[in-house]
Amino acid sequence: MGNTAPFLLPKAPKPKRARARVEPEISWTHVPRIEPGQYPARSRKANVYFDRQFKRWVCAVQFDVLDSSLVEVIASLTWFLNLGPREKPKATRRSKFWTACLKANGGQPKRRDRITARIFEGRYAVVRVEDTRKNHRQIAVNRDECYSVIRDVIEWQTGGPSR
Repeated sequence: MGNTAPFLLPKAPKPKRARARVEPEISWTHVPRIEPGQYPARSRKANVYFDRQFKRWVCAVQFDVLDSSLVEVIASLTWFLNLGPREKPKATRRSKFWTACLKANGGQPKRRDRITARIFEGRYAVVRVEDTRKNHRQIAVNRDECYSVIRDVIEWQTGGPSR
């Protein structure tokens, strides 16, 4: 009896499995649509940023639109205010931002150098909600493609300057 290794058959190649095709998950932002009209709302945050697509400064005020009981949130919508295409944001007297600041402040700012988007934060208001009419390419959209945005604040109900 010698040291003979048993005869080994070569391993059969494994059948190639089809690779499972992994598609990346595509994310998107859901923007709700509610019926146009006036609603009570609470502002959460105001943020000033430079919009690269439109090449301008924008103030975006985020609101939680509430039901008539002022408890349940119907939708979270954003109010966009233009601050111009300059190197720094600028509120001109003819801008919606300036008008909104005057309404929120109850008059002109006390100091010439002090104007901030924080005046819109953490306050209750009555807002006017409308549907978008155009897309980002300024092309008219139909009812299926539109979404709700805040066009204006009718009345600020809380906050503001203490007099």
